[in-house]
Order: sequence, then C-alpha cells, then structure tokens
Amino acid sequence: MFAPHPDDESLACSILLQRAVRAGAAIRVVYATDGDDNPWPQRVLERKWRLDATDRKRWGRLRRTEALAALRVLGVNVSAARFMALPDQKLTALLMCDCRSALERFTAIIADWPPTDFLVPSISDTHPDHSALGVMLRLVLSDYFPDPTTTGRMAIWSYTVHGRSAAFFDRAETIRQSPIETATKLRAIRCHKTQLKLSRKRFLGYAGRPERLVKLGTRDKTVADGSIGSVSRLPHSLRIEVRLSPKAMRMSEPILSVLGRDEAGALRCATMRLPARSSRVKMVDSASLDQGAVAQYRGNAFIGQLTIPISRFLAVHPIFVKLERRSWFFDEAGWLEIPAARSTQIVEPERDRVKARLLAIR
Repeated sequence: MFAPHPDDESLACSILLQRAVRAGAAIRVVYATDGDDNPWPQRVLERKWRLDATDRKRWGRLRRTEALAALRVLGVNVSAARFMALPDQKLTALLMCDCRSALERFTAIIADWPPTDFLVPSISDTHPDHSALGVMLRLVLSDYFPDPTTTGRMAIWSYTVHGRSAAFFDRAETIRQSPIETATKLRAIRCHKTQLKLSRKRFLGYAGRPERLVKLGTRDKTVADGSIGSVSRLPHSLRIEVRLSPKAMRMSEPILSVLGRDEAGALRCATMRLPARSSRVKMVDSASLDQGAVAQYRGNAFIGQLTIPISRFLAVHPIFVKLERRSWFFDEAGWLEIPAARSTQIVEPERDRVKARLLAIR
C-alpha cells in the first residue's frame, strides 16, 4: 500500500490490511509524506503560533509514531513500514515541476518488492496530495512496468479517502466489514491523536464507512468529473467542455493543467487560468512553450469549450488533465487520465445520463 500521509492506512484500508494479516500475506506500507505540514492541529496542541522547519520535523516524527501504532493495532509488523519524507501538501507541485527523482524512488521500491496486489490513491481523490500521488504511481507503472509478467501479474487497486467522485464511486467495489473489524479500525484511527484534535468527528466517522476499491486495467473508461463536462482527445488537440457556476467563478480563477510526456520522454505540464469571457489565452509549461488555447464561453452559466494544442505531448503516452478549484486545502475534483489514443471520447457521468432521461419523461 502507498499512503500519501500517516493516517491514510487507517482511514482507507484498515479492513483490507486486517484481512491480509489473517491470510498470512506479506505486507508493506509506504508513506509518501510524513504529514508534517499540517499546522493548525500542531498550533493547537503545542500552543505555538510560529512554526519553523524544526517544529515541522518534530511533528512529522510524531505522526510516524502514530502510524506505527496504528499498524500494530491492525496486526501489521512495523518493519513493513517505509517512509519517503516527500514534501507534505506539495505533491502536486512536485508532480508538475520535477518529480523525476520521486518516480525513480517509487520504481526502486516496487522493483525491490513486487507485490501481487498494489493499493494506490485514486486520481479522483479531492485531496491534492492523494490525487498527485495517484498520478505519479500510474506513471511509474505504465512507464517501467508495462508488462504485468515483470511484477508477478500484479493487480492494481485504487482507493479514495476524500470526496464523492462519480468517476470513482460509480465503479467501486464495496468491502463489507464485520463488527470486530470495524472496532479494530476505530482503534487504529484513534492512534492518530494529532489528527483527532480538530477533526475528531470526521475521522472517527471513517470507521463505519465501507471501504471501496476500483481495480485498474489497461482499458479503463475515463469518466468526466467535477467541472469538466467532457473531453475529446483529437490527433493534435484536446477539446474540453468546462461548466462553472457564476458564484464559484467569482471566488477565484480556476486553473487548468495538462500533463504528459514530450518527444524526449520528459514530463511536461502546461497550465492556464480560465478567462471570464471568450478570448485566446496562452498556456505556459515548464519548457516555456508558446501555445494558444481557444476559449469560447456562453451565458451566465459559464459553459466554456477549450481547444488546447497537444502537439508537444506524445500520442503513445496518456495525458492527465485537472481543473483546480481549491476550497481550503481540498480540490473540487482530482485528475482525469486520457488514455494514449488518437481519438478518445470521455463520456458524461452516469448520473447526468439518468438526469437527462428523467427530464425527458413528463
């Protein structure tokens, strides 16, 4: 299991880990960050307003200790834990700027201990660290382990902690839990005392929530999510329909990001702020590409259709798209993966099709 922070093992996969222990499976839990950049609980608990690097390191060590205690409750040997200490709350920036070193570390960890079942965060999770880690691991698996025989025919499962994405929940398998498993999960969550200080009700509520998984395959159908209504991948461009409410639009300018690999195989991320009216806007990426994206909007409902050039991204690799609309430290939605194909249509969520049918019956 790859966990973005200490506590995700308890919130998302407690039941799975308990069952793996009972089955006698070998287990490894890898924590991407130490959760050290979570200042509000730390300020309350330590009664200290200004926090420096030393304070954050101390907080990170405390959260590691809590994670190990939770693993013991779940029956997992603490020697199974690995801590990568990547920058907390900054995995999206790492993904979009320079994550080559992190990808190499992920690759080495998986190659050294190839699992039969691999648990990764969903790219649909609304916490930016979760969705960014999900994208990184998909890049590693597609780039370095394209042949399932090289990893012992590994089954890849995604899990989510935050949000109610239709792109995830409409496909997820639900794992029912027994009262004993629920009680153990509750005890594991209680080990994360730092996080219970300000979010006690929300955290303890995860104990009774069924865990859900989506099994990833090579031909998964991508479903639009959040304010992105649909996406079409054409030979040299992406056509994206964006639907925003006027109220949300006044709060902040949404940022659209497109991530893919260039001709040299290097990751490139182009970003743009969505304008308030029809215009030609400029996308800027890490290579300072001067590309134009045409935006056309209509009415007060802010329905926009973007045509974005993607000639610099190789067609043989998938492209990831995200529309960032932050609320505190959560996003409205995570990333979308557009498969490596010359013409791929991302369909509307099933809920929209149901609504259309209901409106037609009068």
